[in-house]
Amino acid sequence: MAIQFNFVSSMLILVLLSISSVEGQGGGGGGIIDVVAKFGAKADEKTDLSKLLLDAWKEACASTSPSKIVIPKGIYFLSTDTLDGPCKAPIELQVQGTVKVPADPGAFKKPKWISFNRIENFKLSGGGVFDGQGTTAYKMEGCKGHDYCGSLPIEESKVKLSNISFKNIHGTSARPEAVKIICSATLPCENVELVDIEITHSGSTGPAVSQCSNVKPKVSGKQNPAACSAPIPAKPTPTA
Repeated sequence: MAIQFNFVSSMLILVLLSISSVEGQGGGGGGIIDVVAKFGAKADEKTDLSKLLLDAWKEACASTSPSKIVIPKGIYFLSTDTLDGPCKAPIELQVQGTVKVPADPGAFKKPKWISFNRIENFKLSGGGVFDGQGTTAYKMEGCKGHDYCGSLPIEESKVKLSNISFKNIHGTSARPEAVKIICSATLPCENVELVDIEITHSGSTGPAVSQCSNVKPKVSGKQNPAACSAPIPAKPTPTA
């Protein structure tokens, strides 16, 4: 089932910067862990889901049989979470509702929103929405050298990424750069797969485009925008 992202470009970058080894076909069967029914999560847009989601993840990660973590329909507030492996069995995170990031970028203490580390056989599903409050972040793109950067954590990834699948990603992007897969020149991404990507640009500045650097993904199914078809603009030379 497809996942819809309101903040598609940053979510794709976030996943690539945070996952060391992920396969989209893991999980299935096993125990179901409902964050509302079992941990008392509230879909009220103000109660932080972070600790409860982390508790659910720890339980699933310790299980020796496949587990499915379910975030039911509703709108949830999530400040930040780091979901670590390695885990003992496949895990599926099924997002049925909407998970929203803090509207204030200064609320971030680390340069990540949701981070998945050192996991294999992981599946993200559910038809839900990750709302990254993108219109706020876009205003601060390329902020180095500006006063407001002091409130934003910035960190370059030093993780080797391989065996990553993005499948059935549907949604909209407020920016034309709907998909960005930006990998390190010294640690290029390997074995990246894009399957059935359908992302449209909701603005008026042109169609959605896809940009890639230091990665040659394997593509199949529908690709809108065409995978890695747009050049990446050169960064401007800093001035004193």
